[in-house]
Amino acid sequence: MKLSLNFNSTVNAGLLQKVVEAAGENTSINIGNAQKVNIATLLDAIDAAGDSVNLGADFVGSELTANNLQQAMAAAGDTVAISINTAQAVNINTLLDVIDEAGNAKKLSATFNGAQLTSNNLERAVKAAGNNVRIGVNTAQAVNITTLLSVLKDVGDSKQFFAIFNGAQLTSNNLQRALSEAGENTSISVNTAQAVNIGTLLSVIQEAGNEKQFSAEFNGAQLSSNNLQQAVAAAGAKVRISVNTAQAVNINTLISVLQTAGNTKFFSADFNGAQSTADNLIQAVNNAGSKTTISVNTAQATNIAQLLDAIDAAGDSKMFSATFNGAQLTSNNLQQAVSAAGANTTISVVSAESAPQSVLLQIIKTAG
Repeated sequence: MKLSLNFNSTVNAGLLQKVVEAAGENTSINIGNAQKVNIATLLDAIDAAGDSVNLGADFVGSELTANNLQQAMAAAGDTVAISINTAQAVNINTLLDVIDEAGNAKKLSATFNGAQLTSNNLERAVKAAGNNVRIGVNTAQAVNITTLLSVLKDVGDSKQFFAIFNGAQLTSNNLQRALSEAGENTSISVNTAQAVNIGTLLSVIQEAGNEKQFSAEFNGAQLSSNNLQQAVAAAGAKVRISVNTAQAVNINTLISVLQTAGNTKFFSADFNGAQSTADNLIQAVNNAGSKTTISVNTAQATNIAQLLDAIDAAGDSKMFSATFNGAQLTSNNLQQAVSAAGANTTISVVSAESAPQSVLLQIIKTAG
């Protein structure tokens, strides 16, 4: 099984250090709002991770102070990943320095808000990016299409890039044009996919074929007609279709989609643990193919017996994940889930700083 622990900036330095030092190969640790973490605490954690512990640090680019980002990047080992959101707010010279420090060896990602781009900072970041640097843009529908196509041309087949479109705000044929220009290491995705004209969506999926990376996320509470089923049926080898609020999808519809996905198509369905019925979750797991992931958020709100049944149904062969809120844990439900998890199950804890230290160390030991 895999264990993911997500801390925010209020994490106690001592707890963070102990967790990082205890982490094995099956545990990943992430620190959100890293720009607010005392730099000595952050650097100690990065040093403890070394080249063996999977550690992530997420910085908000619009809130950077001093040179904390640069120091973190300089200290990062092989398994440490630094990420920056609202990268458009970062001084371009600072950003280029960090990209240069990452070089071709260190892991770095930077996400720009497409509605807030200024100058040619996105283009400069892409041109400077090394092999392990991933540059991307959200709200890509707001980016001038000429600019976006120029960036995609610079990315080519050698660099990592992603562009995320809002399906409810598409204009013209910008999504189609972006995918046509995308290289082999570029991922184009659309959220609120249920709002996209089905003809448009199917043409994009057809354009992706078996060669290009494309993903579409549907809101299960807003589905109409059989658009989700059509998207899954049309998906090629590198296309990923997903549905959130899966508990709102008619179970017969969902099972039909899962059967269409089979063992050949990438599909995922995310349930809200506070709103789902146990039978639907287990039925989804039972019908999931080898490339399908069934997940449940707010897992702490799910009846533990029912959650354990779902984990048992996943076994060692199916992909399943459950996310707990560390501030809302009751009893030893988290520990039971970790102990029961199979080889392809991931247990995640958000607000992990609120969970008891003894519990965190115990589940890390169980994960191995």
